[in-house]
Amino acid sequence: MKSSRILSVLAIVFVVLATQAFQCGSPDFTGAKLYENQQNWKDAVRLYQAEVQKNPGNAEAWFRMGRLKGERFDDYVGMNEAFNQALKLSSEHAQEIKIIRYNRWATHVNLGVELLKRANQDSVHLYDRSIEEFKLSADAWPDTGVSYKFMGHSYLSKRDLDNAIVAYTKAWDLDKDREAYLSVGKIYSQKGMDLKNKFETENADVLKAIRDVQEVDKGFYRNDVMRMFGAPDNVKKGPRNSRKEDWTYAKYSLTLTLEGEKVVDKKLAKPYEPSIDSSDVVASIAEFNKAITVFETLKAADPRDNENLNLLLQAYVEANRINEAKETFKLAVTNQPNNKMNHYILAVLYRTTGEYDNAVKEFEEALKIDPAFTDAMFDAGATYYNWGVDMLRVAQEKGDFEDVAYKEKFKLALPYLEKVSEVKKDDAAVWETLGTIYARLGQKDKAMKALDESDRIKRSR
Repeated sequence: MKSSRILSVLAIVFVVLATQAFQCGSPDFTGAKLYENQQNWKDAVRLYQAEVQKNPGNAEAWFRMGRLKGERFDDYVGMNEAFNQALKLSSEHAQEIKIIRYNRWATHVNLGVELLKRANQDSVHLYDRSIEEFKLSADAWPDTGVSYKFMGHSYLSKRDLDNAIVAYTKAWDLDKDREAYLSVGKIYSQKGMDLKNKFETENADVLKAIRDVQEVDKGFYRNDVMRMFGAPDNVKKGPRNSRKEDWTYAKYSLTLTLEGEKVVDKKLAKPYEPSIDSSDVVASIAEFNKAITVFETLKAADPRDNENLNLLLQAYVEANRINEAKETFKLAVTNQPNNKMNHYILAVLYRTTGEYDNAVKEFEEALKIDPAFTDAMFDAGATYYNWGVDMLRVAQEKGDFEDVAYKEKFKLALPYLEKVSEVKKDDAAVWETLGTIYARLGQKDKAMKALDESDRIKRSR
């Protein structure tokens, strides 16, 4: 009986010793720790790697190997793979792992920020170095978007827009960082605007000719026609003792009939459609559509973000999606009737499509919510002014030069613009618009005073 008890005790002791040998007695594990104490980091990592291959349940070996890979070799992918394995096996080192990850992340972020501050277009290599630091910080702590946001700043400053978009989008995916994703929308909009400007610059003469052919009409003066098209290819005189002439411009298939100093008729034998490469326009609209997707996402996250709403409006307009934009902001007004920006943007869209009555109503709704909303005041006045200009144009096209109904719209514009001028005393555009309206209404003294004030402001800049 006594012999059996002795054997049982010995068996227990053997199991304990065997377990201890597994945890800390492996030659690879022991050797790795020895190399670590000797600061022979490379061989220490090599033996820790051998240890976890043979004994994958050794959480201590995983932790130690991860720490060395991170702190001594900046191998953060390897570090996190090892740490993740250690955490699956035990929470013993969880706090240490968190601190190591944070410290390595912070070290590289801070260095990246310093490099970014020092960089400029004459030292692009510093942008590249800052990007490398932010990439290392992202490897060290993959769960935060801050690294990608700073990385986006570096790429944007370097003018590498495509990579900036990727980095900023990652920051949004990880942290829902509004500023980072707003930057993505802005980049798309800027790319769209750059393509649009390129198209307009390369085709400036052709585009001007198209506009001139569209705009010239009854009521234009002889001198205006000469300025726009130059001398006609052919002049056909009218009946004797009449002041009529037919001016023909073969290039545009255009014939203008003048009587005295003014155009009284316009004929186009066929539409003026010159050959023009519009591929940049198509590409531009595609970029604005990408911007719309971003700004719509941000709008869903925060419907009251005024900066985003304005950017969304601009992108809709540039993408020629006015009607769709109107429906979007009609719904926004219904869902949030007390959001002044929704009313304001809807008003601008109505004005863009010539729906002046609806535009004024929406500007007024915005002003009910915020009576000091100067942008709405100015645009309400500008809407009445545009309304009046359109009425005047229609009357002139009909040959009704006695119709003065347009003046009522100009009069309605004045209270808004006069109030804005009291707040924005140094805004040249406000004074110039006021001066133009005063002149149209025959108020010469007020017109001169307003236009002089506009000139003074422009000269002082």
